[in-house]
Amino acid sequence: MKRRTVLAGMALGGLAMAGCSDGGAGGGAGTEVDVSDTEMEATIEFAAWESDFAWDAVIEGFNEKYPNITVQVTKSPFKDFFTRLQTQASGNNLPDAFMMNGPNFQLYASHDILVPFDTAVDAGELDFSNYPEAMEELYTYEGVPYGVPTSYDSIGLWYNEELFEKAGVEVPTDEWTWEDLHEASKAISDALKDEGVYGFAGGAYNQELFYNLIFQAEGAVLNEDATEAEYSSPGSREALQFLRDMVEDGSSPSIQTTADTSPDELFKSGKAAMVYGGSFRVSGYVDSAVGDVIQVVRLPEGKQRGVVLHGGAVVVNAESENADAAAAFAVFHGSEEGQRIIGESGASIPAFQGTEQAYIDAHPEYDLSIFPESAEEYGFPYPVSANTQAWLEVESDMVPKILAGDLSVEEGTTQLDEKINALLTEEAEL
Repeated sequence: MKRRTVLAGMALGGLAMAGCSDGGAGGGAGTEVDVSDTEMEATIEFAAWESDFAWDAVIEGFNEKYPNITVQVTKSPFKDFFTRLQTQASGNNLPDAFMMNGPNFQLYASHDILVPFDTAVDAGELDFSNYPEAMEELYTYEGVPYGVPTSYDSIGLWYNEELFEKAGVEVPTDEWTWEDLHEASKAISDALKDEGVYGFAGGAYNQELFYNLIFQAEGAVLNEDATEAEYSSPGSREALQFLRDMVEDGSSPSIQTTADTSPDELFKSGKAAMVYGGSFRVSGYVDSAVGDVIQVVRLPEGKQRGVVLHGGAVVVNAESENADAAAAFAVFHGSEEGQRIIGESGASIPAFQGTEQAYIDAHPEYDLSIFPESAEEYGFPYPVSANTQAWLEVESDMVPKILAGDLSVEEGTTQLDEKINALLTEEAEL
């Protein structure tokens, strides 16, 4: 009986896998795939969340190498994607290949739902040294790779040149520190208060905001083996206090304001002069009302440089009858050729190192080179555990209360650690 037989009680919707492996095409950690036969025939289903990725172009390139494999793409809105996967997994009806993200990855990998790619690595078909180390780490479980990175997200400081000029404040540079950010934000908020403009749009956003600050302050979200939360570490508290101070002195909107209207929307509407925004924001910004007056620089420095890296990957269903064909698609999409196609879409940074130029060239009006450069020089992997979604719910409940002043930073982070640690203990016992 495989571990995937029971996954009940976990906070990710009570996902449960029915039945036992019969040793057929699937088999999780026991599955070996062979992608060497370019003449293999199959029809596979590939499930992806809706995005600007050029999947049709990727499939066209794939079919030049594997002409007899038909890839049928099904797409869902991101907000529904993993709920749908849970339903499919519970019914033993997962697609042959599907997109995966960091918060959900270990839940699937730890229950033998995914095909490992170690045989493709051994055969020389796949080399994870071609991807940022943080991305390799994100999609490796117990030393085994289960996901081929699609692209990755890096974070930068976007700013509105027009608002800076109007407020009489010098624009940001790559050498900015936290102090520079705070001072400029306060000056702009004060100068443009009558227009309803804030210097900085903060909020309670983890990947695009406070995770970066935590790492820059030499703090941590989880300890190294993801068995304990570390929000009450000095660096983590310093990061949250920094954001809270900006809310309290009006440098940034209230937490309720950014909950009602996202920092991204405030920035695009010209109501915020700066925002921490991901590399994936480009397509939305270029077509916005401020597209012609914005630019991006590296994140301001705290005690150290740091930027959180996250991104999607393609994984393969361990029970697929066409696991070889599905793995071939996953491997091709992560190849240099496949990644160049993804980069040309301009949607996000392709994961294969050396193919980033296509992403940068897609919008030469912005200095997009800061994203891959930051990732390479000081990228931190997105923090995950075996059931990340469970404690993310606690985080999303508690952090806004801390930043809004409903709880002190000390009391709030202590409670946050206690609640997350209880969930991490439950993970270890399953």
